[in-house]
Amino acid sequence: MSNDSKIAVALIGGGTIAPLHAKYLLSSPTCELVAIIDPFPPGRNLAQSLSVPHFSSVPDLLSSPCKTPEAYIICVPSGLHVSVASDILKLAAPKAILVEKPLSTDSSSGVQLLDLANKKPCKVVVGHHRRFHPSLDATKQLIVSGKIGKITAISGLWTCKKNDGYFTLAKWRYSRSSGGGPVWTNFVHDIDALHYLAGSRIVRVWVTGTLSRRTHEGAVEEDLVEEGAAMLLQFANGVVGTFVLSDNVASPYGWDAATGENPSYPKAEGGVDSYRIFGTEGTVSAPDGIVWTYKDGEAEKRGLEVGWNVPMTREVMKVNDGIPFQAQ
Repeated sequence: MSNDSKIAVALIGGGTIAPLHAKYLLSSPTCELVAIIDPFPPGRNLAQSLSVPHFSSVPDLLSSPCKTPEAYIICVPSGLHVSVASDILKLAAPKAILVEKPLSTDSSSGVQLLDLANKKPCKVVVGHHRRFHPSLDATKQLIVSGKIGKITAISGLWTCKKNDGYFTLAKWRYSRSSGGGPVWTNFVHDIDALHYLAGSRIVRVWVTGTLSRRTHEGAVEEDLVEEGAAMLLQFANGVVGTFVLSDNVASPYGWDAATGENPSYPKAEGGVDSYRIFGTEGTVSAPDGIVWTYKDGEAEKRGLEVGWNVPMTREVMKVNDGIPFQAQ
């Protein structure tokens, strides 16, 4: 496909996730990265390293001879997602905007953004790329097939050790009012994945926070982010779940270390899981794709009813290759 027929995309912000978006835009058969917009050094440096036009603002881009973007990808701090997306909708005429998660740091501003987009009209999507991961898709298809029966419960983990440099690099990351913390930054991906796997939305949550062990120089104590939580979840379809979240424990149990999909976070040796889905006929874990079921005829052969005194069979799902960021 020639560049003239590709979708022109501008990347706003040069933070942690921006280089990955840029990488896959540059290799995309359908999209063309036409500009990087960021008034700060990270975006300027990223644009220079990729030989992509750089602008300090959207108006600067729109008043230049640069190809006008049809779509924008927003990779700025969480607390700025709504204001940046709203400015684009007012200043430009985009067909689509991809906002990195979370869409907003409060529900009312998120609703206002969607209302504004619907009036344009413009599609606003959130960067929950995990839905496009081959292992999560394979897990969903297995659930839909009925192999593990009806889902009763789900358990999940997202645990890791963020170092001090993560917070000193961007101080908003330890500010609750700015959208920092593992709930907004990380658990939002898990919420979307659990909704997808359960086929239903979470409607009730019981939660207690973990102990806080970090200190941040100059931080306002009342505005400090959480370090984690233990949660009990209830879905609209009756499925229940548990989830443990922490960004201050030494652990590989979480999606990032389990998949290694982001080169910044090494894949755990030996394979680990992040989600377990418990059904009436079996259990599957993801992203390692391990399935436990009763082998056909095994109970009858032993003269037993199917149940806990019959050995279960372990299988590993076949998972196709694929790059979630590219598919997104």
